[in-house]
Amino acid sequence: METTMNQSYQITVNDSALSTKRWGLHAAFLFMGCYAVEFLAYCLIDHIFGIYNYYVEEYMPEGAFVIALLIVCVYYAFREKRTKGVMQLKLQFDNDAISLNVNRRQHVVRYHDITEVRKIMVIDRTHTEKGCYRMTIKCRGKGSLEFETTQQEYEAHLDFEETGLAAFYNACKEAGLKCC
Repeated sequence: METTMNQSYQITVNDSALSTKRWGLHAAFLFMGCYAVEFLAYCLIDHIFGIYNYYVEEYMPEGAFVIALLIVCVYYAFREKRTKGVMQLKLQFDNDAISLNVNRRQHVVRYHDITEVRKIMVIDRTHTEKGCYRMTIKCRGKGSLEFETTQQEYEAHLDFEETGLAAFYNACKEAGLKCC
């Protein structure tokens, strides 16, 4: 694909803690880490002080689970408070790739890896009648990148063309990507 683009965009998208990808994996790693630290602390206390307690051994997995759960909840609560549910997405459309800067992390997606760019409207009829727009970039060999409009845009009931995602979607069209 031959493009001669070099455009930059900065948009605001939703950053809900509950929709964070791999939060379950974070929780599992934290549980394993907490269990390992608890086990090492118990072994050191048992070895150095000679204190043996059956109940500590018995309830060690539950203690590690509770500690890991608290750490995950506190981490995501601070993150949600810090970001207020939104994040700044900086986009750079280069000649052969899209550079995404999300929360100070740089991601590069090559145009030839992108199979399609899709926009959809999601309506949550279970809890509210409000809807949001979601844009998905499907890539070969990798997972999809998903972006949602912000809570403020939900409440304003904006058309897609009035949201920040519209500039991103239109730039993808201009780059010659398959857009649905």
